[in-house]
Amino acid sequence: MATTIIHCPSCKKIFKTCSRLNVHTALAPNCKWIRTMCDVENEVEMKDYRELSDGEDDHMGNQDVDATAFEVEEVQQQARSPLQPSAMVPNEATCNGCEDAILAVDTFPEAGRVLRIDDAAHVTYTRTSHDCQAEDNPYYPFLSESRAKSKCLLEFLSIDQVKCKLDLSYKNAHVLHQKIDHELPGVTLWHCSVIQISGINEEFELFMCDPVECIKELWANPAYLDHLTYAPERRFTDEGKVERIYNELMSGDWSWEAQTLLPDGAILVSVILSSDKTQLCQFRGDKTTYPIYLTIGNISKSIRHKPSFHTQKLIGYLLTISLDGTDISVDSARLTRAQLFHYAMQMVTSSLRAGPLANGIELISGDGAVCFGFPVLAAYVTDYPEQALVTCMRYAQTCPKCFVTKDELGNHVTGDLRYQKKSICTIRHASQQSTRVRADAAVRDHGLNLILNPFWIELLHCNIHDAITPDILHQIYQGLVRHLCGWISTLIGDAELDARFKRMPHVHSVRLFSHGISGLTQVSGPEHREICKQLLGCIVDAPGAPTGVICATHSLLDFLEIAQYQSHTEATLGYLADALDEFHANKDVCINLGACNSEDFNFAKLHLLEHYANSIRCFGTTDNYNTEATECLHIDYAKDAYRATNKEFLQQMTRWLERHESMAAFDLVLQWRHREIPKPRTHCQRPLSPGVYLAKNPSTRAVPFHILENQFGATHFKDALGEFIVNQLQSTSQCR
Repeated sequence: MATTIIHCPSCKKIFKTCSRLNVHTALAPNCKWIRTMCDVENEVEMKDYRELSDGEDDHMGNQDVDATAFEVEEVQQQARSPLQPSAMVPNEATCNGCEDAILAVDTFPEAGRVLRIDDAAHVTYTRTSHDCQAEDNPYYPFLSESRAKSKCLLEFLSIDQVKCKLDLSYKNAHVLHQKIDHELPGVTLWHCSVIQISGINEEFELFMCDPVECIKELWANPAYLDHLTYAPERRFTDEGKVERIYNELMSGDWSWEAQTLLPDGAILVSVILSSDKTQLCQFRGDKTTYPIYLTIGNISKSIRHKPSFHTQKLIGYLLTISLDGTDISVDSARLTRAQLFHYAMQMVTSSLRAGPLANGIELISGDGAVCFGFPVLAAYVTDYPEQALVTCMRYAQTCPKCFVTKDELGNHVTGDLRYQKKSICTIRHASQQSTRVRADAAVRDHGLNLILNPFWIELLHCNIHDAITPDILHQIYQGLVRHLCGWISTLIGDAELDARFKRMPHVHSVRLFSHGISGLTQVSGPEHREICKQLLGCIVDAPGAPTGVICATHSLLDFLEIAQYQSHTEATLGYLADALDEFHANKDVCINLGACNSEDFNFAKLHLLEHYANSIRCFGTTDNYNTEATECLHIDYAKDAYRATNKEFLQQMTRWLERHESMAAFDLVLQWRHREIPKPRTHCQRPLSPGVYLAKNPSTRAVPFHILENQFGATHFKDALGEFIVNQLQSTSQCR
């Protein structure tokens, strides 16, 4: 009988099974080329650069079908980089994580027109191309792959014979940094501006980079080429185009309306800004920073919210100052900080104003196609305190999106929508008043603060009130859910609620709160998510929790779950509205039982739920603009950068970020040169082979045989168990 020998063609190592050989070729550095060659020959997906998801429609499909369009398309295919694999876009798209198929798509006509084909892509990814060809080394300016990924320290390099043995292209850490700064692909550079505040004898430094250059860098990234949307779309689940579906940001109503304001053939670049103040130290609170991030909604959301893709660009560190110890009053200090925020944001977003963008900007995609684009602010992602700061609203007094008073925030009503032009007119009218008291009174009636020059006043086609989007993390998880848990604890008692959480059985992927939840402090978003999984089951039949409390809890959890759908239709938005109606219909039971007062419902986070459905229609589903992505970015762009500094931390943080962004771009260049940027693939569930699968942790223990047969359907379990035990005993005796 012939024996098949399975060995690696590269290192000749012998393996027992093909699966172990596949693992070896996937992990061994010197044998990965075998897997790559097999993928190319068999025309299967290549090794992932990142985990890519649904492909988007080719922007050439937006051209008129005539002879000129076919000529442009032919030129584009010829001009495409030979190192960039051409991806086939499927005719039918499916929603990310949703089973509803998109059967019909209406694309905005004449949008995304290609002007010409540029042989040279963006400078970020071509700066080392000439040097690479001259040296005949794809890892230039390093000597090899291992040297390109070396992070040797100065002490290690100072050891005798280390440089010679490793054949390094740098002799110390300083030379390595010089190579990174001057020879790797260039990224958007940082610059510093000094701000002087009147009345304070101190200068403050504002570090920022040009947002337009960051947009060009994102657009030119070849990894995003097949995941860019070049024109607004209206997607439908039926061929009759009756049932509308909302998922991507460019599939909402806002993008279609904004595109009508642009010239024919232009590309709408939907800009998403986000900001959040964060602490840099774990044990000291005196070191804080205020990062602001930028991304574009044209990139598919399946990769945009993943930090490993680098789709979020840090464009500035805003000022964080403390006016304690000065002669400024508390109200004046609050107003000064707000004015300073808008002044700093005005400097950061200066290139996004209508003046510089009057003629648009040239965007060069990864395949060399040149288009005209107009960056327009679509969404500003932040929590409620900063939403009030951004829109110049009075905190906790009104809604940043509509006209409601503080007493109406909990009444399940929506006021007249706010518009940026009206807010600007109100602020300018107040600035013309003779006294400060009259000016404050003029803006107070509209729920505004007297900020004379908001940063968004000159942004192109911007309505800052529409740009305020839902925030699942802070508004529901850390807002309403926290309030709801407090009301329930008042009704049934902390001890009873903790006991019910403790008695929950061990279930896979569900956290067990072995000490209850009443003693938790600084509860994070993931912890609130785990509480929501168990809260409804813990209060059913609880003493002191009548049916109305259970219905209110059930409806709020329904609203939370439906709001996080990755794809929405008008039917699911109707379910969202029904869940909110049911919550407001049953919330009064908490007031009647004394768990809270009627004034306790008058807070903005509850009222903002009224705008969720309209925001989804305008900007797509909530995962397009959730603040959880920003929270993750703080680790990479703020905390890790701060740990690499000593004294002047902002200046050193920006240098650290420039080098890491250059290394990330260089890693992309290497994969571009090696043909390793993969074809897009649809996100699907992992197929499971047929069979019986057992849970890791049993939900019930010590169950009698007759209960297994009668209640769980495990017929003949006793006979099967006896046969299994006999077989095990026989095999054990034979081994002895």
